[in-house]
Amino acid sequence: PGGLTTREKDWYPFVMTFNDVTGFRRYTDNDNLSLTVMYNFPAFSMKNGCSMLYDVDSPYYNSFYGAYIVQDSSGKPYGFRADNGSLKLDLQSVSIIPQYDFQNLVLSDFGLNSSDMVFNWNITDCESDIPYLDYDGWTLVDADLIVNGSAHNKKGVVQSYLQYGSPSYETQNEFSPIQMKGRIYSRYFEEYNCSIFFYIITNDTTTLEKCDKEILSLSVISKK
Repeated sequence: PGGLTTREKDWYPFVMTFNDVTGFRRYTDNDNLSLTVMYNFPAFSMKNGCSMLYDVDSPYYNSFYGAYIVQDSSGKPYGFRADNGSLKLDLQSVSIIPQYDFQNLVLSDFGLNSSDMVFNWNITDCESDIPYLDYDGWTLVDADLIVNGSAHNKKGVVQSYLQYGSPSYETQNEFSPIQMKGRIYSRYFEEYNCSIFFYIITNDTTTLEKCDKEILSLSVISKK
């Protein structure tokens, strides 16, 4: 993702990168996998001194966009299966990535117990072999999701607060599950030996489409 900004108060101006090997391998029980997460989150509220990620009244509440890059050292195309000479998206293995990211890398750090975690998605649209970012062969999946919200009362020392700020919105319903919209563009790049998944998870269709059109679709894929 290009880390673009718009004129509106919406997203943080920089894309973050997190490389995960041990955690994702343990989660998937596959020692051949490595995961890179590129992500962005809602902008800071100057009034509240923290990201709108925590603000239940913001259209950017609980929202993220970015890209996942998964490599399999065995040479298998993660997230895809062979089907009559072509690759078809494996929805189950794809769904594991945002679930792992949201629950294990975000919410657990905020203090949510694993027994209280919710992540359900219902596919509303799936289109194969579409063009995106100057490449053919992407698969687009749109989904309705029910996931835990990020709203919670400030804890003690939390590493994630260095990024998002500590929450200043008091709530009586910490991590209450909410309905959201999700979008994933998926493609396996044989020349890079990796699967790339561009994603958006946000509150409503309008915000999702705006993020896709004005930011995500302007991303550039290149090998340094």
